[in-house]
Amino acid sequence: MTPVRAFDPDRIARLETESWRAYYDRAWLKMARVLVTLHREQFGLSRWRALLATMRSSRAAIVFAPLQNNDPDKARRLLVPYYREVRRALGSAADAETLAAREIDYWIVHRQLAIARKANPAASDPDALDDIEPMVATFARLHAALFNSTPADMRASAEYRALAAKAVDRITGGYSDDIPADWARTEDYLRRAYRAIAAAVEARPAARQAEVTP
Repeated sequence: MTPVRAFDPDRIARLETESWRAYYDRAWLKMARVLVTLHREQFGLSRWRALLATMRSSRAAIVFAPLQNNDPDKARRLLVPYYREVRRALGSAADAETLAAREIDYWIVHRQLAIARKANPAASDPDALDDIEPMVATFARLHAALFNSTPADMRASAEYRALAAKAVDRITGGYSDDIPADWARTEDYLRRAYRAIAAAVEARPAARQAEVTP
């Protein structure tokens, strides 16, 4: 099994923030350009393989994007070939079907929590975890499967990633009182998330396998 490829956490956080901004602006071509770069730098893919990975992940995101008449199951199926590529690049023990299902679990939970917070934004502290715990749990399970770890070991990265998503929700939900600050908060939390992943991977026992409990 190949080792997880080294990457620059700060650079990846910056690229992912750009891709999120493009996604929520429905700027699909810009999102695709950023994602090609991200896939090349994070996973070491060739330009062609990065383009294929971007097309697959973008199609899934577009299918899931509408608030009504979206198709989570179709999005999950579209993510399976994407995760076949990703798991090879990362040396993930989990199969592509498991990874795709865990990604969709996060998408669904994230949307549900975002809608709930939008209904009562004043009750949501942007830096608190208490109202996004289900999202933290889904992230921890996904990160554990991706990086051959456990949800407990990936808890820190999952918390930061969920907080980044929460910051974006303030912007897209229309209740941010400082949009530039929330985008800065998003990138900062993503940077912490990727640094936590790198630290957890470096510290894990070499023989540890992914926990793939359904």
